[in-house]
Amino acid sequence: MRNKHLYILTENLNFFYKINKRLNEKRIKAEILNPGNKIPNAPSIILTTRDEFESYYNKDLKVSFLVYSKGENFEQYLLRVISAYRIEYKNNYLSLTFSIDPGKKIGLMIFLDDYYLDSFCCYEKDELLVAIKNNIHTFQDSNPNLMVLTFKLGMGVPSFTYELIENIFKFLHGRKNVNIFLINEYKSSKMRIIKKQKERNFSKDEISALILAFRKGIEVNEKNYDSIYKQKRLNKLQNEGVFKRNFEKIDENINTLGEIAENVLHGEISLKESTRLINEIRYY
Repeated sequence: MRNKHLYILTENLNFFYKINKRLNEKRIKAEILNPGNKIPNAPSIILTTRDEFESYYNKDLKVSFLVYSKGENFEQYLLRVISAYRIEYKNNYLSLTFSIDPGKKIGLMIFLDDYYLDSFCCYEKDELLVAIKNNIHTFQDSNPNLMVLTFKLGMGVPSFTYELIENIFKFLHGRKNVNIFLINEYKSSKMRIIKKQKERNFSKDEISALILAFRKGIEVNEKNYDSIYKQKRLNKLQNEGVFKRNFEKIDENINTLGEIAENVLHGEISLKESTRLINEIRYY
C-alpha cells in the first residue's frame, strides 16, 4: 500500500524539527501525534526516536514504526521514510534505478523496486556521487547480493558521462547485478510533459531524467566501456534518425505521454509498465 498515513510521534524537539523540515522539502505531509494520544489502529507509518519507541510500541497495532536512533545517518533514515511512504514498508528491496541527465544542472530520478522514489538536481558531479552512494548504502546493506543496480546515463555531455561511469565502476568494483546504459538524449530537454502540480513542480532537468528512464540504450560494462568510447561506437547511439521517427509519433500523443509520466511520479504505475505503454504509443 503506497502513500499510507504518516505520523510524527515525539517529544524530542530536535528530531521533530529536523524530520518535519525535510519532509516539507519533499512535499510529504505528516500529521502530528502527541505522546499520550491514541495511536491509530490502521495501516500507517509512525516516525519516532529509539527511546520513545520503547514507551509507545504495541505489537498488536497495525502501524509500522520507523525508529530513528541517536547517531544514525539522518539522510539514510529520511530515505527509508520516503521509501516506506511512497512505495512500501519493507526490510528488503530488490532494485534501485538511477536515471541521470547531465548538464550545468544534473537531473536525477531514482526508482526503488521500479517505482518513483525521489528526484532532484545536483550542481556538481561529487554531489551526484554522494546521492548515489547514499541511496545504495541505505537500501542494499541488508541484501547487497540481491539488489539490482541500474544506471541510465544521458549522453549529452560525453566527457562527463565517461568520467561518471569510471567512478561508478570504481565504487562498485566486483559487485554483481550492476547494469549501465548509455541513453540518447534526443529532445529530452524540450519535451514539456508535466502540468503544473499542487504538491510540487519538477524542474526541466528532472523531467529530462524521467524521459531518459523511459528509453533503451547501449549497455556497457567494466570490460567494454573504454573501447566503446575509443572506437567511437557511440555514433550509433547519437544517431538521431531512429529517435526522431519514434518520438515524432510520441510528439503527436504528448498528452498521453504526460499522463503516463504523471502516473509514474504519483506512484500509480511502475517504470516497466510506463515503458510498455510508451512503446504502444510509438507503434500506433
